[in-house]
Amino acid sequence: MRQSVGLAFVAAFIISFCGLGLVPFNPVCGQSQRLELGRRLQRFENAWQSADARNRAACVTPLKSAVSSFFSLRLSEAGRSLDVAWQTARGAVPASPFEQSVVGLQLIASPVCADVSQQTMTLELRNFYKTNTMPPADTRVVIVIRDNDGRLLAESSFPGTALNSSVDWTTGALPEGDHRLSATLQSGTESFGLPEIRITRVSQLSERLDALRDKVPQRTASPPTPTDSADLQPFTVQSTCRSTISFLTALSEGQPQEADFPALSRLRLCESMTQPDAEISQVLQQHGQSHDLWLTLANARRSVPARIRCPASPQGPMPVLFVFHGAGGSENMFFEAYGAGRVVEEAQKRGWLVVAPGQGFLGLALGLEDMLAALETCFPVDRQQVLLLGHSMGAAQVMRQMQQHPGIARAAVALGGGGRLAGEDVKRFAATPWFVAAGAEDFGRRGALQLHDSLQQAGGKSVYQDFPDVEHLVIVQAAIPATFEFFDATLRSR
Repeated sequence: MRQSVGLAFVAAFIISFCGLGLVPFNPVCGQSQRLELGRRLQRFENAWQSADARNRAACVTPLKSAVSSFFSLRLSEAGRSLDVAWQTARGAVPASPFEQSVVGLQLIASPVCADVSQQTMTLELRNFYKTNTMPPADTRVVIVIRDNDGRLLAESSFPGTALNSSVDWTTGALPEGDHRLSATLQSGTESFGLPEIRITRVSQLSERLDALRDKVPQRTASPPTPTDSADLQPFTVQSTCRSTISFLTALSEGQPQEADFPALSRLRLCESMTQPDAEISQVLQQHGQSHDLWLTLANARRSVPARIRCPASPQGPMPVLFVFHGAGGSENMFFEAYGAGRVVEEAQKRGWLVVAPGQGFLGLALGLEDMLAALETCFPVDRQQVLLLGHSMGAAQVMRQMQQHPGIARAAVALGGGGRLAGEDVKRFAATPWFVAAGAEDFGRRGALQLHDSLQQAGGKSVYQDFPDVEHLVIVQAAIPATFEFFDATLRSR
C-alpha cells in the first residue's frame, strides 16, 4: 500500500495549513502542531472533494477566517476554523453536540518509531483547541493498531479522563512494519474518529542503522566529477541513504516530523540499494510498484530531496510530471495535502512518473536539467513528455525553470500564483502551452493574471480560468479536472 503574493503571507498560510513549516510545536513523541494541522487539512480536502457547489461555496468564509488566524499566529483558532470548514463541506451531516465537544482533541502516541522489542506505548489526549463544551463523563477512547493489510495487531480502550494525563498501554510485541493507529471516542451510541497516526516497528533498528552507515561513504569536500551520466547514480544512492539515516535517527529519538512517514519502507529501500551488485534501476522500480520513493536526487555538488510515485504498470519510457509546492512546504504536499493526493493519483492512472522536489525560500538546489539527468540513471524517462505543475511559490518555480530551460517541458501549469514578465524573458518559453488558473477568492489571483497576460502579449499559448467560490488553499484540488484535461489535450496534439 502507498502511504504520508507576499512571501511572508504565503509562508505563514501554507506552512501552517499543511503541517509543513515554521510554527511552534511541542517536541513530544515525533508529533507536532504542524503534523496535526496537516492531518486536519487532509480530512477537509477529502470532504471538499465530495461536497456539492453550495457547500463548497460555504467553506470560503471559515477558510478566510483560518487565513486571518494564521497571519496573526493564532494557531488554535486556525485549527478551529479549518474544522468548521470540514464540517461545512459535509453539508447534510451536521455536527452533533458530542462531536462538537471532542472535535478539538488530539491524540499523542509515543514512540511512533521503535524497535520491535518495544512493547509499551504512551497515549495522551490534548486540546488542539478548546471547545465550548466538555466531553460527556462516560466518554471512552478505543485504540486500535492495524497493519497495512488491515489485520488487527492490538486493541484496547480507556476512559477519556484517564488519557488527559496520559496512560502507558502494553501493546505486546508488534510485528515489524509500518502500521496505523486509530482512536475512536465513544459516548453512548455516538462515536467520533480522530485522524490516524502511523507507527513503525523495526527489527534490530539500531543495528541496521549502524550497518547502513558503514556502507555509505562520508561526504568529501572534493567529490569526483562524473565523466558520463551513468556516474551520477552513486551520488543519488549515497545522498538518499544519508538522508534516510538522519530521518530515522531523528524519528526514533522522538523529534517532530512533518508527515506520517513509512519509516520501515524507507529503510528497506536503502538496504536494497546498498546490497553488493545491486541493480539500482531494478530495485527502485520494484520497490516503487507498492511504495512511494523518497530519494535525494544528486550530482557531484548538490542535491534535492524528492518524493516520487511510479506508475503501477510502466510501459517503456515514462512521461514525467514535476510538481512544485508552495512556500515553506516540502516534497510531501502534493501527496498529502493538495486535494489529499489526487494530482498524484491522476498522473499514476496515466502511467506518468510523478516527481515532487523539495524547495526552500531560495529555490531549488538542482534545476530541471540536473534532476532529469539524475532521474535518467534510475528510471526510463521520456524526455519528450516532461510536464510541470506548480502552486503559489511553486508556480513561480515553474516560470523560473522554463526561463532557465526553455523548450524542456511539453506543457506547464501555474495555479494560484505567477507574476508579470516582459521582453526576452517571456519570449523564451511563450511557445510552450500554458494553463494558468486561480480562485476568485484567491490572493494569488493577481499574479496568475499577470503571468497569463504576459504570455498572451508575447504571442504565447496560454489559457486562463477563474474558479468561483475558491480561495488559495483549495485551488489545486478545484483545478485538477481542468489541469489534466489540458495535459491530455497537449500530449495528444504532438
